[in-house]
Amino acid sequence: MTDVAILHDRFPGIGGGEEFAIEAARVLDAPIYTTYVAAETELPPDIEVIPFQQSKYTSLPWRPLLEWKNEGMNPLETLHVALDLTDAHPALTEYDVVLESAPLSKYYVPDVGQRIVHYLSLIHISDGGLKAYAKAWRALDKEANDYVDQFVANSELVRDRIRRFYDRDAAVVYPPVTGDWRNEGDDGYFVTWSRLAPEKRIDLIATAFAGLDERLVIAGDGEQRDRLETVAENYDNIEVRGYVEDIESLVARATAVVYAPKQEDFGLVGAEAMMAGKPLLGVDEGFTRYQVREGRTGLCFEPTVASIRETIRRFDPDDFDADEIRAAARRYEYDRFAAGLREVVAETAAADAPSDSDRADDAHGPDRWRTEEVLDP
Repeated sequence: MTDVAILHDRFPGIGGGEEFAIEAARVLDAPIYTTYVAAETELPPDIEVIPFQQSKYTSLPWRPLLEWKNEGMNPLETLHVALDLTDAHPALTEYDVVLESAPLSKYYVPDVGQRIVHYLSLIHISDGGLKAYAKAWRALDKEANDYVDQFVANSELVRDRIRRFYDRDAAVVYPPVTGDWRNEGDDGYFVTWSRLAPEKRIDLIATAFAGLDERLVIAGDGEQRDRLETVAENYDNIEVRGYVEDIESLVARATAVVYAPKQEDFGLVGAEAMMAGKPLLGVDEGFTRYQVREGRTGLCFEPTVASIRETIRRFDPDDFDADEIRAAARRYEYDRFAAGLREVVAETAAADAPSDSDRADDAHGPDRWRTEEVLDP
């Protein structure tokens, strides 16, 4: 029996990366090791989470300097997390396979004979005005690749980026879609939801709907909420509901879902919309463009107000079949995620353990796996 542990860099809250780590722990029956869990972050009781540097990041005097700020763009905190992960928890050396579920987890230096599976949801280091800092991290990032036995991408888009930037191949395992997604009819409103941050471009969608005859319901919370509420105050057809606990019920009665994030690497909102059998009106970039089969599962638009308005005007819900949309979304089902993840871990565990020199050679040569197969419906 293979002993598996999950290594997640930190839990500043529960976002997409943290949700993946939690579901991976459930599927693999594995504990999660992490540097720290931020205050007010609620973890499910059925998962074992071991924060091995908790006091450093959450107690005085270090806490004000190392707090997760500005969507994680805190260079000092990032540096400390990366350094703490190189050594991590001594118990990690006892596991046959370590599944790394966050970008900084890759800096863990494995014990001889350990296998490393690294799950990537993005390849991007934002300059954030710190170009020298970003350049140094890119160099360290490529060096850390030598420790990875098998990359796993959350979409074909990320797999292609791994090939381009790392010269490595990757299996594709979509993140799991959880929740009670369903179609209960059409109450005559469009819906969009996510964290209300600039890169999600909810403000662009709201501006496009301003003055239209169609209703728009916005769900979610974040830094742009006040701005969006100001827009909604001036237009009767736009409603901002804030965080919605039962988002599935809101989507179940919607006409369609509108989604316009910047270069999304996967796009859980798009997958959830399709699982509910709702047409996806999505931006023609990132992985969102691959989720939309024009005229079958939805429509694509350019990231402009004019293009969104034109798409809303030409959209006819009668042109779409909920069953066909749900069939296209089967690739996102939880069972497929679980089977794919278990298969990758089993194959990695069964492979001959590489030496350090083998890892370095493998980073610049053919991979053990040339995974071309995608989890199609």
